[in-house]
Amino acid sequence: METAVYVHVPYCATKCHYCDFLSFPLSLGRHAPGEYLRLLETELSLRGRELASGGYNVTTLYIGGGTPTALTCAELDRLLSSCLRHLPLANPEWTVEVNPGTLDPWKAFVLSRHGVNRVSLGVQDLDNSRLALLGRTYTAAEACRAFTLCRENFASVAVDLLAGLPQQAADDFAVTLVKVLEWRPDHVSLYSLKLAEGTPLAAAVASGNLPLPEDDETADMLLAARELLAEAGYEHYEIANFALPGHACRHNLVYWLNKPYIGVGLGAHSHWGGKRSANAKTLSAYAALLDSGLPPVETEWAVTEREAMEDTLILGLRLLKGVGFSEFTARHGYDIRRVFAAELEYLLRLGLIEYDFSRIRLAANGINLANEVFTQFISGGQS
Repeated sequence: METAVYVHVPYCATKCHYCDFLSFPLSLGRHAPGEYLRLLETELSLRGRELASGGYNVTTLYIGGGTPTALTCAELDRLLSSCLRHLPLANPEWTVEVNPGTLDPWKAFVLSRHGVNRVSLGVQDLDNSRLALLGRTYTAAEACRAFTLCRENFASVAVDLLAGLPQQAADDFAVTLVKVLEWRPDHVSLYSLKLAEGTPLAAAVASGNLPLPEDDETADMLLAARELLAEAGYEHYEIANFALPGHACRHNLVYWLNKPYIGVGLGAHSHWGGKRSANAKTLSAYAALLDSGLPPVETEWAVTEREAMEDTLILGLRLLKGVGFSEFTARHGYDIRRVFAAELEYLLRLGLIEYDFSRIRLAANGINLANEVFTQFISGGQS
């Protein structure tokens, strides 16, 4: 049986001004990764034995953060060796998140030597002034060099970009995307900036000193970007994701298809054995559980059948192909058109979804309003 594993590395070089992820900036000198890597290996050993005894093979492995490549070469070697030693890997798609400015030829060699075959490069923008506003500590030229280094060492290279940034007009976003397309990455992710409460960027925007583009302007940026990517041969396969043939992210497809997966590391989430769970979020709690021989799970809840059906539909609608009626029935034993009859009728009337004899999917108008669509399926959320 196949499954997926996510490994969280909660370290970054510096904290970006918009980031509220569970991460610790190494620049402050308050955190040493050595103890965390020891604990991570303990959890990998626990989870690896569980997977092997259940007859599972790990076919996608994703190491995210934070910024995994903020670790030193020796620390990366230790982390990747732990994955190889403890997880039942079976020719996996093995992705590591990378930020420009944290990757050098030696780290690239360590990654590729251990079997990493895909990297996700967090470029975000190619305008130096906006990068500084975001707290990104590299330049556009360094981002370009990082991509070249990735291209030389890994079979598949993904690039992430942000729209709706301060001081970013529609033409600015298009210019950045055109430059990135000249690099010819295998995969492109386009996200809208989300202001997280308590971050420096959110405070600057709230003060009125740093206005953001209007929502309609950001939507126009993304619409124009989709057209550019289609012309360049990229398949729009998920709301925010585009890939050249054969390069869709297999790991993320596990999430969108609502399949089981295991998360390892501080604050990592799992969907396993009919339950969802979250690991401890503090290093002290994480260590106490693992050093007692226990999984470091802080919260766990059983997924009801209704919740499972909602998850399958909501996550599946993120995919442009949508959700198949027969697939849903085979999995849950119910006809999607009966379970969500009122919600489907309401959204169809608004022109936000469409379906034929075999599948339901977001309509073109529904892509930018996807969250509004999804709320309709959460325990009868019809407005």
